[in-house]
Amino acid sequence: MKNLVYVILFILLGGCVSPSFSPVEIHQRVAEQVKVLIDSGYLQTPYIEINEVLSNDSSIIYSIKGSDSPGSDGAELPSKVMTYKGKYLCFIELDEQEMSRTELFEKGIVADSNFHENLHLDDGWVLALRKYENGSTLVKKVLSSAFLFEYPQLWSYFSGETPQGKPALMALFTHDIIVPDSCISTLFDLELDSMRYYIRRFSGKISVRNLTDSILLMNNPTRNMCYAVVNGEDTLKLILRDSLPVMIGPHGYRSLRYDSEIPYSFLGKLPDRNVWMSMYKLFSDSTFCFLNINGAPQSFRIIHGGNYFSYLRDSLSLRNRYIYNEGVDDKEERIRRFFKW
Repeated sequence: MKNLVYVILFILLGGCVSPSFSPVEIHQRVAEQVKVLIDSGYLQTPYIEINEVLSNDSSIIYSIKGSDSPGSDGAELPSKVMTYKGKYLCFIELDEQEMSRTELFEKGIVADSNFHENLHLDDGWVLALRKYENGSTLVKKVLSSAFLFEYPQLWSYFSGETPQGKPALMALFTHDIIVPDSCISTLFDLELDSMRYYIRRFSGKISVRNLTDSILLMNNPTRNMCYAVVNGEDTLKLILRDSLPVMIGPHGYRSLRYDSEIPYSFLGKLPDRNVWMSMYKLFSDSTFCFLNINGAPQSFRIIHGGNYFSYLRDSLSLRNRYIYNEGVDDKEERIRRFFKW
């Protein structure tokens, strides 16, 4: 009887989980939004750059802008091209193989395979979609907002807690992996699942935006932790390199630098495989702020900036190696391929 109850619960709970939209369905949903922008006269160039800039467990965010080329302003080629009213909708995905210049030429998408990257620079739009439900948000980009997480309409699409009702927007912007200087000669040969044995610390930046009309004052916390990646007994403290207290003017901005404590205990409980993705998910989902802000102690998850890569580097930053998330193509290699005529 006990086993039967477990089976019934499993079926009931499993039935409550909506299946994720397929890539084809995602593209169709995006295309419908882009068609509305075209019909409304907002996108008038021959090519439309639709660039996937973030993908997490629940959401996808695209940057949409007019273009004079099927190549993005980041020198990447599309993986899929749709047509609508004589315009080409060019999807540039994080995890899909690019089309080749020859293929784009043979399909009549370009008149000459030696085309340049997108030189038509405008602010464009941001489209955020849910992976498991039919929800989306379209936002017009403005120059005054440099980072996507500064748009309140997009907060719920990022990992972490939304800053709604809080005095400050905080986002983990980078989380680089620092190895000993002795590893510099073998930096590009280190196998990712073995790098846990070489990591000396993590280092990066946390972006802070004052959301209030008055001065924001950040002080030392009472629990001896400014920020931390919370993982039970193996919680990793992030130690600010900037001296406290920190004052930020009304609606002002500040970038705080941090180094982690020695991460041996934190690393020891990670799985033996896919070490980088395990670390990434913890930084993404479980980074907390414990500072005192305007005299009140805090304890909330900060937003993750949506990075799909990090740096693996030595302490002197003499050499850097990109680490891309699982399923994300090497963007540096894409750029090198783009400029090989």
